[in-house]
Amino acid sequence: MSAERSFGDWLRQHRRALDLTQEELARQVGCSAITLRKLEAEERRPSKQIAERLAEVLQVPPAERADFLRFARGDPFAAPATIAAADPAAAVPAAAVTSAPPPAPQHNLPLQLTSFIGREKEIEAIRHLLATARLVTLTGAGGSGKTRLALQVAAALTDESAYPDGVWLIELAPLADPALVPHTVAAVLGVRVLPGQSPAELLISRLRPKRLLLLLDNCEHLIQASAELAQALLQACPHLNILATSRESMNIPGEATFVVPTLSVPAAQPNVLVEALAGYEAARLFVERAAAALPGFVVTPDNAAAVAQICRQLDGIPLAIELAAARMKVLSVEQIVARLDDRFSLLTGGSRTARPRQQTLQALIDWSYELLPVSERLLLQRLSVFKGGWNLEAAAAVCSDDVLRASQVLDRLEQLVNKSLVVAERPLGYETRYRMLETIRLYAYKILEAGGQARAAQARQAAHFGAITESDLSDRTLALEQDNFRAALDWAQSNPADADLGLRLAHDMSFFWWADGHWIEAQRRLETALAHPGAANYPLSAAKAHMALGNILHNLSDYTAAQAHLLESQRLFQSLQIASDEPRILFWLGILARERGDAPTARRLFEQCLAGLAPAAPSGARSSTLNSLGEVAVMQEDAAMAAPLLAEALRLSREADDANDIGWTLNHLGHLAQLQGDYGLARRLHAESLMNFQKVGPRFTGLAWAQEGLGETALAQNDCEHAAAHLRASLVAFRELGDRAKMCWCLAGLAGAAALDEEPERAARLWGAAESLRKAIGSRPAPAARATRERLMAAARDELGDAAFDAAWAEGQALTLEQAVAEALMNS
Repeated sequence: MSAERSFGDWLRQHRRALDLTQEELARQVGCSAITLRKLEAEERRPSKQIAERLAEVLQVPPAERADFLRFARGDPFAAPATIAAADPAAAVPAAAVTSAPPPAPQHNLPLQLTSFIGREKEIEAIRHLLATARLVTLTGAGGSGKTRLALQVAAALTDESAYPDGVWLIELAPLADPALVPHTVAAVLGVRVLPGQSPAELLISRLRPKRLLLLLDNCEHLIQASAELAQALLQACPHLNILATSRESMNIPGEATFVVPTLSVPAAQPNVLVEALAGYEAARLFVERAAAALPGFVVTPDNAAAVAQICRQLDGIPLAIELAAARMKVLSVEQIVARLDDRFSLLTGGSRTARPRQQTLQALIDWSYELLPVSERLLLQRLSVFKGGWNLEAAAAVCSDDVLRASQVLDRLEQLVNKSLVVAERPLGYETRYRMLETIRLYAYKILEAGGQARAAQARQAAHFGAITESDLSDRTLALEQDNFRAALDWAQSNPADADLGLRLAHDMSFFWWADGHWIEAQRRLETALAHPGAANYPLSAAKAHMALGNILHNLSDYTAAQAHLLESQRLFQSLQIASDEPRILFWLGILARERGDAPTARRLFEQCLAGLAPAAPSGARSSTLNSLGEVAVMQEDAAMAAPLLAEALRLSREADDANDIGWTLNHLGHLAQLQGDYGLARRLHAESLMNFQKVGPRFTGLAWAQEGLGETALAQNDCEHAAAHLRASLVAFRELGDRAKMCWCLAGLAGAAALDEEPERAARLWGAAESLRKAIGSRPAPAARATRERLMAAARDELGDAAFDAAWAEGQALTLEQAVAEALMNS
């Protein structure tokens, strides 16, 4: 072919040489006959995809394809000599002028233009599967990187002896007609298919003696045809292996399926270290691609949290992260984070040469969604109301109605799992749970909402989880379903008829949030439920909510508000003539009086509580009350009264084998030992208390109390190093919980540590801050610490002198709680 010859002439001659009609060639290429006629008539140029298919069907050597594509797209001087010699009209073939033909290429894998990040474990696992299974299918959500991972595995195998006849990529994404699957494979492998011949039979004949690997990429939209061809080839060709990528498995005998996970992402945490981000694949991908979009971009302490949030909110989906990184040309990482709620509008503008469905996040999920039958689309939409996952029972209750029956949910759910739109997991010791990537959930919810079906699904969700709290309030259930309970609470608050549901859910969840340290959320949820216009119509539920809120507010050191809610709870129970809850109200009122330093009132209320407990009351209620009464005796420095009360509480809690109650009793016994000056015993008791609290995890405030007790004991023993370590740990824990009163205890203790460390001025400043803030809150000082505090304070005053000590004290009084905490933790 001369350099001047047109592409249309070249195409026509090669088609005729293969004895193909325009219709036959068009069918193999995957375009219309009209398009092919226009190409030969030079009325249009082929698209890049059509040009690539022509190169495969017309058997252009892989080494020449880059030049061929330029020639096909319009560069008349691009066709190399070998392509010209391959022209049937040429007088002398290229092979005639060389002594030996060049070796045939052993693969057609494209050269990757961007780096491959992470996936070392996945690559090793896939290679192992290929050594034991002849068909390995990589499945996973759209954009999870199945193709890129498969190409990486395949590229590593091209130089190995396992596949002497090569590794060959078959791209199925451009095809729409299932009949073209075998033709496409044949074209890539150079198998000429003439009219009337079966491409599958020709492939079997050609491949039967060969050892090679086929990479069938993007099978999901042609899954039946892909599965039929794969099974036929594998049954007839004993040395053939197939590596496939698809959003669902082929489900044929001998197939090994590997679910491609999304990239690892940083966990949600307040402080993100720059160096820690390098340990997460998603973060490494974002940073590298962001630097390509915005040269000079680096992660800093100021933007590290935003980078982590982008990776986490995008579920570690590689394509979504790359689209987000591309936005760095015009947005900062913080601006990207702020727009992720509208991620489908934000994440557009992918590579111009990428397939259309990989150019936007919306198109990526559209591709998967549009392949679903109607019933699976409907289930996917309804499942989007779940937060944090669900089980089969919940799916059936929330997603079924007259259109989608409960008996159909399992089969449809299984199909969504198979198609990588829902993830099935079985945590150790738990039943199977399901979840969606947040990006897919948001996509499905938008459709549900646009169709006007969201409120009906949310109503069923609220009713289902409202019913659960009446039968199962175990910590395990509350922990697993807390996000769904939150969604149900949101629904209840927005509907006038669901005031009772909101009150019950807020009350039931508040104890879990209290135990888990989420006090602020518990406060907000209870206040919102009690503010519902219909709350007054449900006095029993309101009484329980007021009691729970009073308890939460006491922990947050808002004693005045706590007392108001506890008294309102008591009034409502009395108006309903429900005496069984009176001891509980008396107990919490006693705790409140104790924390305010009103020992006589606290003692009276605890004694009334004990007297009111029914004989059949749980032993935990009795031991908790004895514990609290013993702590009041310690406050009054009455060791004779405290000892028998705490001994009895310890006996009851050990009989019940309740590690949490044992921890509290040992904690208070440690205070008693401090009061008696037996600091060795106090240290052992607080250490044992800490061990018991560690058994039940970070529940209530036990761990922080035990650390504070150990710190105060170390102070009494002049052990500055251990005192400071324990008190700082306690201060950090109380700060996270929001317990301001106990933060003041720790500030006063750390002032004593500063005094021991020969920093009397800093000690006086912290004492001044602690005392001023404690009085403003209206709380008591730390139990059994008075003697140690007075001793250390007197020593600091002697060292500084009265004037300097008082000046430093006054400086401390001017500090806010945040400022005082920052100074106390300085250099920690």
